[in-house]
This record gives sequence, structure tokens and C-alpha cells, in this order.
Amino acid sequence: MNTTEINERINDLEFKVLYQEDTIESLNQVVSQQQKDLLMLQEKVQLLGRLLESYRSQQGINSENEIPPHY
Repeated sequence: MNTTEINERINDLEFKVLYQEDTIESLNQVVSQQQKDLLMLQEKVQLLGRLLESYRSQQGINSENEIPPHY
């Protein structure tokens, strides 16, 4: 291998590393946003669960003893 070939290979490797770093950063941002979204959705599900239980208690509904409507 001559110097030109070595330099070309080094440049190619540097380009690949730069591209990988950019991809990793982009993926990190996506994962961070998904984590935030997941936490928000979990909070909403918990709130909906509390609201449902509150509604059931106000209506006098006991879901453990209630027969499903298809029976």
C-alpha cells in the first residue's frame, strides 16, 4: 500500500466514524423523547385508572362481583 491508498482508507474510516456518531446522536434524541412520552403516557393511564375507580365508587359499581354483560 502506498501513502495515497492509506490516506484514502483513513479518510474513509473517518467519514464512517463521523456518520456513526451522527447516527448515534440522532438515535439518542429519539430514545430520550420516547422515554419522556412513555412517562407521560404512564401518568395518564394512572390518572384514568383513578378516575375510573372514582366513577365506579360514585355509581356504586363493584367490578369484582359484577357479571359481564354477555352472561
